[in-house]
Amino acid sequence: MLAKPAPENQTPGAIRSHPVKVFPKWNWLLVLLPVWLLISGGLGAQSELSNLRDTLLPVVFPGQLVDTLTVAPGSLQLFSRLGVPVDPADYTLTGRYLAWNVTPDALPDSILRARYRVLPFTLGERARFLDSTQLIREEAGLVIGSYDDYVRPNLLGNDGKVRTNGSFTRGISVGNRQDLVLNSAFNLQLDGELGNGIEVSAAITDESLPIQPEGTTQQLREFDKIFIQLRKNRTQLTAGDYELRNPEGYFLRYYKKLEGATFSTEIGTPTLAREANPGAAAGAEEVGRAVDAELQTKDFRLKTSSSVAIARGQFTRQQITPIEGNQGPYKLTGTGSQRFLIVLAGTERIFLDGNLLVRGLDGDYVIDYNLAELTFTTRRLITRDSRITAEYEFADQRYVRTLATASSHFDAERFSAYVNGYTQQDSRTATGDLELTSLQRQRLSEAGDLAEGIPIFSLDTLGGRSEIRATYELRDTSYACGAETRDTFYLLASSTGTYVATFTDRGPNGGEYELDPDRPANERVYRFVGSDAETCLPNGSFAPLIDLVAPGQQQLISAGGAYYLKGGGSISMEASATKLDLNRFSDVDSEDDNGSALRLDYQKDFQIGSDSLAWSLATRGHFEYVGKTFNPINPYRSPEFFRNWNLSNRLGTVQPERRVERIAGGGLGLVRADLGRLDYDYEQFSRGANYLGRRHVGSTQILTAGWRVAGKFNYLESEEDGAEGSFRQPSLAVTKVFDRWGGWSLTGSYAGERALRQEMAVDTLSPFSFQFDKYAVGIETPTNEKYRLALGANRREDKLPLGSELAGSTSATEVSAEGNYQANEHVQLGGNVTYRSLDVLNDELVDDTQSSTFLGRLDLRVNALQRSLRAQTTYQVGSGQEPRVDFQYLFVGAGQGQYIWQDSLYNNDGRIQPNEMEISPFPDIADYVRVSVFTNDFIRTDNVSLNQSVNWDPSRIWREATGVKKFFRRFSANTSVLIDRKTRDDPDIDSWNPLQLGVPDSSLTALNLRQRHGLFFNRANPVYDVQLSRNDQRRRQVLTTGYEAIRNEDWTLRARVRPNDQLSIEAALENGRRTADSEFFNNKDYRIDRLAIEPSLNWQPGKVSVVSRLTLATEENTLAAGQGERTNRVEMSVEGNFNQWLTTSFRWVEIDLEGDARSPVGFALLQGLQPGRNLLWNVGATRELNDYLQLTVSYDGRQTGEAAVVHVGRVVVQARF
Repeated sequence: MLAKPAPENQTPGAIRSHPVKVFPKWNWLLVLLPVWLLISGGLGAQSELSNLRDTLLPVVFPGQLVDTLTVAPGSLQLFSRLGVPVDPADYTLTGRYLAWNVTPDALPDSILRARYRVLPFTLGERARFLDSTQLIREEAGLVIGSYDDYVRPNLLGNDGKVRTNGSFTRGISVGNRQDLVLNSAFNLQLDGELGNGIEVSAAITDESLPIQPEGTTQQLREFDKIFIQLRKNRTQLTAGDYELRNPEGYFLRYYKKLEGATFSTEIGTPTLAREANPGAAAGAEEVGRAVDAELQTKDFRLKTSSSVAIARGQFTRQQITPIEGNQGPYKLTGTGSQRFLIVLAGTERIFLDGNLLVRGLDGDYVIDYNLAELTFTTRRLITRDSRITAEYEFADQRYVRTLATASSHFDAERFSAYVNGYTQQDSRTATGDLELTSLQRQRLSEAGDLAEGIPIFSLDTLGGRSEIRATYELRDTSYACGAETRDTFYLLASSTGTYVATFTDRGPNGGEYELDPDRPANERVYRFVGSDAETCLPNGSFAPLIDLVAPGQQQLISAGGAYYLKGGGSISMEASATKLDLNRFSDVDSEDDNGSALRLDYQKDFQIGSDSLAWSLATRGHFEYVGKTFNPINPYRSPEFFRNWNLSNRLGTVQPERRVERIAGGGLGLVRADLGRLDYDYEQFSRGANYLGRRHVGSTQILTAGWRVAGKFNYLESEEDGAEGSFRQPSLAVTKVFDRWGGWSLTGSYAGERALRQEMAVDTLSPFSFQFDKYAVGIETPTNEKYRLALGANRREDKLPLGSELAGSTSATEVSAEGNYQANEHVQLGGNVTYRSLDVLNDELVDDTQSSTFLGRLDLRVNALQRSLRAQTTYQVGSGQEPRVDFQYLFVGAGQGQYIWQDSLYNNDGRIQPNEMEISPFPDIADYVRVSVFTNDFIRTDNVSLNQSVNWDPSRIWREATGVKKFFRRFSANTSVLIDRKTRDDPDIDSWNPLQLGVPDSSLTALNLRQRHGLFFNRANPVYDVQLSRNDQRRRQVLTTGYEAIRNEDWTLRARVRPNDQLSIEAALENGRRTADSEFFNNKDYRIDRLAIEPSLNWQPGKVSVVSRLTLATEENTLAAGQGERTNRVEMSVEGNFNQWLTTSFRWVEIDLEGDARSPVGFALLQGLQPGRNLLWNVGATRELNDYLQLTVSYDGRQTGEAAVVHVGRVVVQARF
């Protein structure tokens, strides 16, 4: 822990005219100086008056704060607990923040020793000598009230000690075609002192956005959140939406997103410190309990906290089965394989081969929280051998879950103790759409403990809006089952049906229904397929059933303590008890609700010799007991725990049944700071009378003369239910740093695993047996400012059981390169590339085929020729899978959605089909929103993307040029291209080439393309300029009903002339095309060619501006299968802006249509207008009522064709804090 920092110097908040006596302060300083020197000499380097810090630093990825003060540049030194220094290239220090440049497995320890000096101030803090807004004037005479024109008025009326920022917006909208619509947004930040030493920090946002942030960055911004924190001295109260982590302890683990309050207080010495113990965390699992390593003190510290809140989610750990060369997305399915899942943002922890990954496009993975989909970046190649574990919390709205926690931690010189308590329980009243009936409550009370829930029939009568639901009729039938004939009833989809049902996926042969793709509707339609006549098993996977889940309760209490030995070392203990009631309605099966666990640890170092570089002996031991019915809140063990004890398969996706578990072990370590360490550990693990494992672990770390050697050998022997097993895990890595080559390093490594499980009575190996051997070699340059390069290659050979032997199954070769290069300040190049080739040696052992995977990313930035040429390019190539998308439309009321239902343009059957929904041309009539529906149907794809922008401005380099260069410097150009293409495997497609866009429909899965190119002459010239631009936008996606593709492209020539300061004349010529193509709904297909000319006049005399515009356009559907629909449009418009507060606009549009106006193509041509005359007008005014209130009033009206006039009025008030 950090030593207590010296108090920062405070900048005076006011300047007064009173005289200041300086000399007496110097007298006191002369008196105290000798005393300070004596005290500092006794306290040593760790005194609070010294700026030298020597402490233990737990490693937190991807970065962490080192101290509360700024770390002096160049003073930070990091060491392993062996004393081995950490390479400075592995981290970057900025101020007081430490960012790691390597992965966690590249560091020698999870807790490092840090030595550094701090500055008595924060470098990043804003400093000022005079704050003019806080000037205090001398009062003269009698003053009634006060006025200070230096201080900005504040709506909250505080005295300036609380800094506020934000706004509150409330608006209403009403019209003759819509109901009253109320909109609001609130955003407030508070920070400062309320008085009496109470500090406040608050962030309150309410933007009415029912979505979560995108999981593409390391830092997340949440939209709707209330956070309030009050502090006084060392007491703190936090309320609102916040995150809560578990306190110190071994068995209690959690990370929760809550809505509630947390109170904490602390008394005693703020910071205690004890002597470090180098052997503390060594051991077979390398997850031993680390005890605070700090200075000895006779003071004490007591910290207490408690929380009461509503939990927003439920925790789960999911083992994901990987696919060779498939980067994702992989679907997260919750605890019961839910099809619809929302992951709570920021709660996930993703492990790959036991290593914790970092979120972000520049990290290891990205996640879509709303769709619960996980995708890995090019930094992490996913293979058939990858072990993927996802821990996360997901929204569970079946019951309201309340939570309460309490913890107390006491620290003294030789002793520490703590008590932690945690309880969460579901309410007995179901929430959401499910209301528990008396019969359902009775069934739950008789069911006992439920892990999956009781399936109940979901049939119900139609209620609410009938057009948004798929309805069914109830029919009876009979079917043959062996020699019997059984009577039953089934549901038949019908537009006149009066029943609705919720269907769930019950797995193969789990239901009598299947998805009916030939009946598109607003929700999925299912058809009856019955049961097999011979086996009587259902022929389908879906059934009109839902799982009735019982409310549960979970509690944990733990108590522990530690006694610290002289000279370093400790003896610690923790005992824990849990209660898990899976059904609060039932007392059945309650005998297994309670469980207990115990953990004991011992750590002690012995110095061998008096030399500071002498050897030391680290000793350690531990014992752990876990009852069969012990249920922790969240897992406290590594995801690899059971696999390391040979109790799971090679991917770790199989978990053994719960048993009484006992683990006992101990170890010795020889440590020498300038050389390395050698360790041996022994552990014995028993699970009831069914399993006994004995494990030996030897490891070494050597650092000397430019050599780094790290080796480990793990050997396990086990006995389980009449079977014998063994597990060997050897690894060795040797690195040589060549100083004569400028610090280049060469590394060779080997890692292997051989797991055998064999029944004693049968001469065959268990399917859980496996073996692999992996050989790797790599070369890496030292990290410097200009370049870094790492090249690597590895070969892996796998074996799987075949009878009584392990036979070769697959072999894979992988090569990779990673680095960056900065030739100068103008050019930066970076990226990574990986190629993997998989060979299948035995088709009977694996279901994969021979394949090759190419994965890479390239980043290029150019800023050259005096910034006249600027370019940025990102190129990525890889493979993954694309889910078939399905959409559902929900009615929200006029003026509150984005879509409108156009049933009259199609079959007019009173039921919503997806093709009948259109984006609303006017916001006041939009009454539907679209939500994505998960499908478990994925298409394997090859992915390539290109994101490039180039800007060319020769005037920067030819500023003083003459002749031809003077003429050409008037030209400039910019271009931006975004291509994201996903295709099926096709030998005629270059999967690496993003510019290959002419891909057949049968091979193209998804495409997102946006490109814009512009050529300018005399750009930004005040007199005249000319612009030629080209735009092209394409989007294609795969739905459950087939693909849908749209494209908008156009060429535009625009010219502007400004004869004087008040008048500007513009003209534009546009030639474009709009294309729509639907595989299933052919009546939505069109190809509309457009030709338009648009002159405009902009007159701006003073504070008034008027823009008039004339548009002459013709559009025609030129699709061969179309009807030749055509429009001729004449549009005149006038827009006015008066003194920046009053705006007006008027549009007159005359449309001549050849074709059917009430058709999909007619709607696309008219864009919400009607043939004939169309009038649209608007008036808006914005006024500042005072320094913090703003009022906006607007009115919109329109008359389209012969329709009645539509009026919409809006009023918005915004208060600024």
